[in-house]
Amino acid sequence: MTFGVSFNLNGFLTMKSERFSVAKTILVPTDFSPVSLQALDVAVGLARTNAASIYLLDVVKYPKTVVTFDAALAGEHPDDVFEELVEGVENRLRSLVDQPKYAGVRILPAVQRETASVGETIANQPVDLIVMGSEGASGWKEFTTGSNAEKVVRFAKAPVLVVKNAPLTPFERVVVPTDFSDTEFIRKALRLLHLQNAYFVFLTIDTGMKLPDYDELRQRANALIGNLNLPSADFEIVGAPTEALGIENFVRTYNPDLVVMNTHGRTGMAHFVHGSVAEKVVNHVECPVLAYLV
Repeated sequence: MTFGVSFNLNGFLTMKSERFSVAKTILVPTDFSPVSLQALDVAVGLARTNAASIYLLDVVKYPKTVVTFDAALAGEHPDDVFEELVEGVENRLRSLVDQPKYAGVRILPAVQRETASVGETIANQPVDLIVMGSEGASGWKEFTTGSNAEKVVRFAKAPVLVVKNAPLTPFERVVVPTDFSDTEFIRKALRLLHLQNAYFVFLTIDTGMKLPDYDELRQRANALIGNLNLPSADFEIVGAPTEALGIENFVRTYNPDLVVMNTHGRTGMAHFVHGSVAEKVVNHVECPVLAYLV
């Protein structure tokens, strides 16, 4: 069941654009933490550029230990205490979206009760873009606990822009890890975040598992730069024990404004053995990361 503030879930989702050329519907999960509010500010900026609507979601999971405990202390039924909790969240959302700095942007707040994983609830929303806050591997908030954030990046049907708890700057320097086997996500990112004038660095990680043809990779990089009509770009090949470690080390040294990468959303034993490079990078770099599921 979904509780909304002047909100119709079905009506909102029908506005989803057929292609990811621009984001017309943006999902922002919030737990009211500073980093989730920072994600909302980023989403509002994108919404203004794209004439988009924002779906501001707070997932209240039931049952919660605190609900059962509070109910026992007050001599009330847990369902009644839970309803009071939901009402309080709705009131906070109303106050949040009514701030003057969000004027002119359609923000549709909703509280959704769930008994399943919060991360899966976020990932399954049929929107054009998810913008979510994260504090990385060393202190995730409720909506971005390691398991929840990984599930969003791994399973989301839409691109996920993960915003970190760090000062935001315009996306002027962008790192794109790629082996050039699939580059459509790069084209989509250009349109989605309006990155046409950014300086791009295409990054290939040599893990020593196979001998890459450096000349061929550079030819592919040059061809891609020409096809995308990028005004300024470069190509780097970096050696590292793993792809994730190579990307993380390069990002720490280069200090870009954004990392754009795809994720294959491994599941089951394959994910247990290999994990997702995108998930590891999201956990360990300080700059925002835009992840596409391909």
